[in-house]
Amino acid sequence: MTKKRNKCKVLIIVLAAVTIGTGGFFLGRVAESNTYKAEQERNIMLNRSDLDGLGQLEGRIYVTGHKSPDSDTVGSAIAYAHLLCELGYDAQPVVLGKINNETKYILNAAGIETPMLLENAAGCNMVLVDHSEYIQSADGLQDANIISIIDHHADGTVTTDGQLIYDARPLGSTSTIVWIRYRNYGVTPDQKTALVMMGSILSDTKNLQSENTTYADREALKELSDLAGIKDVDAFYQDMYEASLSYEGMTYEEIFFSDYKEYESRGVKYSIGNISVYDEDSARDLAKHMLEVFPSVLESTGMDMAFAQINALHDDVSFTCLIPSDDVADEVLKAAFSDTAVHEDLWYKIEPYASRKKVVVPAITKVLETLYYE
Repeated sequence: MTKKRNKCKVLIIVLAAVTIGTGGFFLGRVAESNTYKAEQERNIMLNRSDLDGLGQLEGRIYVTGHKSPDSDTVGSAIAYAHLLCELGYDAQPVVLGKINNETKYILNAAGIETPMLLENAAGCNMVLVDHSEYIQSADGLQDANIISIIDHHADGTVTTDGQLIYDARPLGSTSTIVWIRYRNYGVTPDQKTALVMMGSILSDTKNLQSENTTYADREALKELSDLAGIKDVDAFYQDMYEASLSYEGMTYEEIFFSDYKEYESRGVKYSIGNISVYDEDSARDLAKHMLEVFPSVLESTGMDMAFAQINALHDDVSFTCLIPSDDVADEVLKAAFSDTAVHEDLWYKIEPYASRKKVVVPAITKVLETLYYE
């Protein structure tokens, strides 16, 4: 009996120890979880504190991308305006020109109307996304109250008298930066906004195939496609890409301006029109027409030179063709890409696809700064 009692005591002690240990473990996990939540909430408030510096704003905030709006510039404007509204601000996305067919497809899929056209930014509270150059932005911007710049390009010419939120990161899409800000502010985009952001990232990273794609872009696409309810992202991108190849009802000049940006280096103004095609035959046909529209393009824009950048990037097809507007522009391309491009009668061809932002613009700018117009 004594032995049995001793065994029972030992068993009770062991069970008590296990119970105490288990309880302590779970209490520890609860405490750890509470600490994590408190720290998470603290980080959200720390991130939101940058909005406190804006003070009391009178009037609506307009969020805009660049002229000749593409999918990323429209999507990031819509998404950032929605974020500001969620945080209690009166914000509205706007565009500075006609949207292209790819962007139309994304907005239609999301059930979102094209943002309002902003004629002049003078006197307005402005947030700039996907650009920071006066030459690419709204008329009257010099007389606007610029409160934020959210961008993934090099710093531009826009300056402000007061403090502003400036968030520039070398990521594949501005919408990825906006997605990070949603997370930092503790806000989840709704289904429509998530779909627009997803389309923006797919567009600017060419379905994550472009060399400018980062880990952040991949993670953003995963989360946003889930929030948007898009199970087959590749199929959605294919539909986007087919829409981007459609120039039905457009003049060749409108095609050139469908994804168009202006730049300036050492006093020299130049522009690049970005055009998507399916194959080299289509590229060659469009290149001939670009040569025809260059004179009117230069006259209407006041640029010193222009370039048409024709790209194909799908399946196993990947190339970029650069067409110069005149002999001087041709010399610039020759100096910039003599080692990386094949010079044919119409163009300089680069394989694989070359990003306008990361490859073409830096190469042209370097030539203008070092070989010409010093």
